[in-house]
Amino acid sequence: MSINNESIENRPSDCFRVLRWHHDVNAVERFDTQRGCFVELQGGGSQWHRHPEIEITLVTSGSGIRVIGDESITIPKSESLDVLGRGLPHYWKFNEKSSGVCVQFSDIRLIALLPEQSRVEVKQFIDRASSGFAFSLDDCKDAFGTLKQLSSGIEKKLSRKLWDLLQLIGQLARAPASSVRQIFKMRFDGSFSDDNYFKMQIAVNWIISSYQSGIQLLDVLKLVKMSKTSFARHFKKFTGLSLSKLVNETRISNACLLLHSTKCSISEIALASGFSNLSNFNRLFRQSKGLSPSRYRNAP
Repeated sequence: MSINNESIENRPSDCFRVLRWHHDVNAVERFDTQRGCFVELQGGGSQWHRHPEIEITLVTSGSGIRVIGDESITIPKSESLDVLGRGLPHYWKFNEKSSGVCVQFSDIRLIALLPEQSRVEVKQFIDRASSGFAFSLDDCKDAFGTLKQLSSGIEKKLSRKLWDLLQLIGQLARAPASSVRQIFKMRFDGSFSDDNYFKMQIAVNWIISSYQSGIQLLDVLKLVKMSKTSFARHFKKFTGLSLSKLVNETRISNACLLLHSTKCSISEIALASGFSNLSNFNRLFRQSKGLSPSRYRNAP
């Protein structure tokens, strides 16, 4: 199983990079600052991973499951924009084709380039990003447009791309509170020890790839070679959830996707999402979404 603690390599003079993909989140293009155009780059968005850079991601098309920190939800059919803080684990699993654009930047390098009077807004934005937050399209159309402009195929100098990035940060920082939703339930700065972080990566990656089958705590403990008490403490600290809660939320997210994208029966969807008991599925689904699966499917 591949574990990805992503290493983002930029030239010493670059504080950010712009990525885009047209069909597959694992086949992205990166803006080459020396050539002034986009070049191919293998992506890792479909692996559970993290990196020390701040990330702003706009999904323009595609459906599937999106996991950021402790939140596992169905990727909306409309455009969605998420901001991820340093070290916040994330994962996109698309069903078929998808497209989007992503900007990843070093807060330390970016702030160092700015005059003192321009740093306050950027620092506030970065501080808010530590828990991750999502934006609605209706109240942030300018920011959505700026992010798309950053991914434009038109050749631009790096200085112009940097200006677009600063404009984007300003637009998101000044967005009305009603358009912003915090993602993670606690601050996340990736400050856990390397050993425990690696073990939690293994556990969560295994859950994400195995949620449709039976997942037993004993199997996870053998996988990460930890005691029950130690694992529960670190897993809760790392994800904000218990093991069973993360498993159920991941399964319910997949069920939401199937309810909207297929005509399968409720029982078939429950089974395909890893639930062996229909009544248990209905109960947990209602607890999570506030609706029964059938009402969720028929909701506008």
